[in-house]
Amino acid sequence: MDEESRRRKAIELLDQGVRPSEVLRRLERSRDWLSKWRRRFDELGAAGLVGRSHAPRHHPWTTSARVVRAIVAARERLERRARGRGFAGVGSDAVAWELELARVRPLPSRRTIERVLARHGRTARVARPAPRPPAEPYPAPMARRPGDLQQTDLVGPRHLRTPRGPEGFYSFHTVDVAGGGAASFQFPDKSGESFCRYLAEIAWPALGIPRIWQVDNESALAGLPGQRHIFTQPVRLALLLGAEVRFIPEGEPGRNADVESYNALWQARVLHRFDCPGLARLARVSARFDRWYMEARPHPKLSVAQHGTRFPAALLASLDGALPRPPRRFSIDDHRGAQGEIRLPLARGRISWVRRVDEHGRLRLIDQQLRLGRRAANQYVVATLSTGIGEIRVWLGTEIVSRFPFDAPERVVHPLVRRGR
Repeated sequence: MDEESRRRKAIELLDQGVRPSEVLRRLERSRDWLSKWRRRFDELGAAGLVGRSHAPRHHPWTTSARVVRAIVAARERLERRARGRGFAGVGSDAVAWELELARVRPLPSRRTIERVLARHGRTARVARPAPRPPAEPYPAPMARRPGDLQQTDLVGPRHLRTPRGPEGFYSFHTVDVAGGGAASFQFPDKSGESFCRYLAEIAWPALGIPRIWQVDNESALAGLPGQRHIFTQPVRLALLLGAEVRFIPEGEPGRNADVESYNALWQARVLHRFDCPGLARLARVSARFDRWYMEARPHPKLSVAQHGTRFPAALLASLDGALPRPPRRFSIDDHRGAQGEIRLPLARGRISWVRRVDEHGRLRLIDQQLRLGRRAANQYVVATLSTGIGEIRVWLGTEIVSRFPFDAPERVVHPLVRRGR
């Protein structure tokens, strides 16, 4: 007998003259229970015996119809603007900025905007399972202020359809992790000289020279560690201009998540949206995209309360003079060898490699086979070469677990740009 049937049975027994104590004995219920349902029956009849929901009638956290309408209307405006032109997006961050400009209050969260758009069929986003946290801590560098950490990566090789046939290129991208700024440029190759030109003439004049420059293990950057050929021209440039070079683990591009996200946005808004019949046209469109990204797109990491602005360009302008930039008279062309190749000097500084130790506690680093012990097995370590003292130290957390000498192949000079560490 279900609960509602038991209530009806109790009323029937009472109407038949059965004593309340006997009704309670037969139905195994309390006196308060019987009084409650007798009162409900007297007030409402049989309808009073139907259970009522205990859910609250009012939900103060429910998005109001007014805000829902504003969200949908903002999305429609963005879709009209994005149709066939420009770089503007239509996602939750863009909608939130539209609502901010319209002074909609209360301002809904990004997650609320996504739920409303999904309910109204205005998004094709597929829910993805949350990523599982790693089994071991990853030694990520801190990025609290603009200039603390920059990530650089390549998109390519890609090809343009030109009147002369396919034209290949690589797009060089750099993102400032804390400040949100970005810089891009396209070259026909990914040589060390192209990297140096990009950094010295495009990225670092625009964004400032970072404390830590984080990159993947692209051969033009990492060289051939197994043969001790690690001082590539881009690495030499970074050290000469006072930046620490940091290589992420091999095969883990997600460690450069900020620049990877920029890569995807650049491809969607530039490469796939505009027809460019050559590199010159692509460079102009990409420069427009960067201005939009820096000046017109509110960055999700920036807030007016904390940074005074939501736009990376405005944040950089407010720090004018605080971030080091390449010296005015510096030119990589002044460092060409007899055959015309770039030959930068080796400066004092640090190069770090983040690597994961194998299950036996062993690590292959440059030309060294290190035995770090079982405690380090399957853990991330940071191996840091200090060119000024000629030593590599391997850190597990805050502890040095190995060190060995590494002699520089040439005289080490002082960096051109000095900064506090």
